[in-house]
Amino acid sequence: MRIFILEDNSRRVVKFRRELIGNIVDHAETLDVGRKMIHENEYDLIFLDHDLGGKEMVDSVDEDTGYHLALFIADDDANRDTLCVVHSCNPAGADNIVTILPHAVKVPFPSLDIAAAVRWAEGSGSE
Repeated sequence: MRIFILEDNSRRVVKFRRELIGNIVDHAETLDVGRKMIHENEYDLIFLDHDLGGKEMVDSVDEDTGYHLALFIADDDANRDTLCVVHSCNPAGADNIVTILPHAVKVPFPSLDIAAAVRWAEGSGSE
């Protein structure tokens, strides 16, 4: 599977990479890098954080958020229907992302079972 992760916390990135061995994993820490990767690749599963740049409980109007990447994904022909897990611990930000992406679910990172998310994507026939 080809998987995209938007996450700026290095400890979380280590956990993702450890759990996703055997998959092609692209990772971005910023909105700009995320847009470039989404534009250039087609993904089977997307993991999105909302708050970036080390900030917490950021409003979605802030330009550098996962919400703005979700808006970009919603307009992207290759990825708009890709399954997405919003793993942000910012409930309002996560809700905003889910309203933009029809194939998104929210699971705060502390509750996230990465292997289960991969099985969900594999079972959906998105490969």
